[in-house]
Amino acid sequence: MFQELFYPRQALLVTASSSEKTNLSAVEWLMPVSEKPPILAFSLGNNSLTLDLICTSMEFVVAIPGEKLKDAVLLCGTTSGKFIDKFDETKLTQVKAKRVSAPLILEAEANIECKVLSYTSAGDHSIVVGEIIEVHLPKEDAQEPLLFNRGGKKLFGLKMD
Repeated sequence: MFQELFYPRQALLVTASSSEKTNLSAVEWLMPVSEKPPILAFSLGNNSLTLDLICTSMEFVVAIPGEKLKDAVLLCGTTSGKFIDKFDETKLTQVKAKRVSAPLILEAEANIECKVLSYTSAGDHSIVVGEIIEVHLPKEDAQEPLLFNRGGKKLFGLKMD
């Protein structure tokens, strides 16, 4: 499959909230698209609860997990929030964001608050484009970024020399 040519990729978590529902998803298809203004884009499956919440609220948070969150990221990438409460299952801590309704993740190395600029269907996924409006920088003792390896079956941290 052509996708194997693009591994490893950084593993991320995306949170979204709308009304009484909050969810998080693992995302590996994310890229920066502009510096001024700062804009990023990522892809979510069309049947994703997180995508539904983002399209309703028009905002989200991208959380940068370290290797210590690999089990939580794996659960978030293999289970739908339509069937379980991922925050309860992963024991991740929600923290109120400054400018969006989606929560930050306390255990993440960094969190990025975003407002949706657009979203569009692209096959079996949708591409969400968001402007970064607030950044919560990594802690001093930040871990290496968490990466997905071929097909998302293994998770590991990568040390850059």
